Amino acid sequence: MGGANGVSNQDNSTIPEAIKMKELALSLGVKEEDILIDDTSNNTFENIENAIKKAQAYYKETKIPTIAGDSGLFIDGIPSDKQPGLFVRRVNSKVLSDDKMIEYYTKLIESIGGKITGYYVTGLALITEQGLFTTEISEDKFILSSTISNNNHRRNPLDVMTIDPVSQKFYTNMIDEDFKSLGHVFDKECVKFLEKNLPDNSKKLQKI
Repeated sequence: MGGANGVSNQDNSTIPEAIKMKELALSLGVKEEDILIDDTSNNTFENIENAIKKAQAYYKETKIPTIAGDSGLFIDGIPSDKQPGLFVRRVNSKVLSDDKMIEYYTKLIESIGGKITGYYVTGLALITEQGLFTTEISEDKFILSSTISNNNHRRNPLDVMTIDPVSQKFYTNMIDEDFKSLGHVFDKECVKFLEKNLPDNSKKLQKI
């Protein structure tokens, strides 16, 4: 399953959530050496169900408070059978490369007018000695465009076609300071969730 501070990931589009959750854990006083990150996902269940499955597997092995998350992409204005959901990188049972992923979503967005809003929904599952706690967070909305940026993405391939609705900048054209000015719905709701359900005497937190 990996050791402390190990990062394993099968879907690059989920990495930002892993990083954000690690930062949130640190802000709550958890020591960095006590955080285990393994953001792998088989994407076979609904958001919360998948998070529960992962959290249970890690808690069984470690017996320390464990939080797992899984995110799905939803795009306004497209039919349910075309919604990516958990299968952001997987289309027609095929796992897409970065370039094929960008090509697929560019054509999809172009077919519905060239610009549309989208958002991620993240399911969280926390297991402690007190039991299982879950929540689902609808994150900040953004604009998806069939016109793509000339700059390379840093983590998520879809960043080349994702625009911040406030600054109207492509994510790939934004610097770290720009991202700090975003709404951060996920950050705020995740902190509330952890503060409400994480035992005060917990010394270790896993993020899967």
